[in-house]
Amino acid sequence: DIIIDTGNANFKDQDKRAAHLESQGLRFLGMGISGGEEGARKGPAFFPGGTPSVWEEVRPIVEAASAKAEDGRPCVTFNGKGGAGSRVKMYHNAGEYAILQIWGEAFNALQALGFNNDEIADVFESWKAKGFLKSYMLDISIAACRAKVSAGNYLSERVKDCIGSKGTGLWSAQEALEVGVPAPSLNMAVISRQMTMSKAERIANSMAFPAFPCCVVEHAKDKSPNAPEVKQLYHAVSLSIIASYAQMFQCLRELDKVYDFGLNLPATIATFRA
Repeated sequence: DIIIDTGNANFKDQDKRAAHLESQGLRFLGMGISGGEEGARKGPAFFPGGTPSVWEEVRPIVEAASAKAEDGRPCVTFNGKGGAGSRVKMYHNAGEYAILQIWGEAFNALQALGFNNDEIADVFESWKAKGFLKSYMLDISIAACRAKVSAGNYLSERVKDCIGSKGTGLWSAQEALEVGVPAPSLNMAVISRQMTMSKAERIANSMAFPAFPCCVVEHAKDKSPNAPEVKQLYHAVSLSIIASYAQMFQCLRELDKVYDFGLNLPATIATFRA
């Protein structure tokens, strides 16, 4: 029999489970899944890891169920022995944390310049049209900007600004520090999430310390996508996202050296297209 663990498990825990189950005569495959509601409809990306022979037995089923990239290739590849698949999923999540943090900060920057939610969504739409930043993360950011609870009342103004986590981001930050990979975008995204949970302290601090004059930003006179401030922000967001991917892939490369998973990084990266 084969047991497949598709939860957001720590890869070290999956190594222990694999060893225990094999001692009981059972075969084990750890396999992270990414896709959300779209994945449920159109197929998710899978991140399997474990024993190659076990993977080959279930491969036809998993490939058939997976999302397909624009070139028709299934968004799944074998990532290596042990908990390699969960390790890849762990950093996939960390990358999502970082990119969502970037979009949140872009929203805050435009809001500080005097843009309302619909104007921010218009800017994001113009960036999407350029092609380079086109992504699911941008799509949901645009939808979140435009969402309203009633006429003139944006949903973002009513949502409690406290964000939980599943643990994968924290594990990624810890592993990056342990192997000596500088991953500031990934780590700060985790820290920013942790800061949101201290809402009472944040409110107290904002009341105790008035806004410093140097932090007050004049509203932009031009709110078009061609405004100088908007163009600068576009380049900042683009570079930040590139840096996030670079940090994520560097972490995977270094961890593969430490744990000898046998990771084929280009093949793994190709599965992120779901």
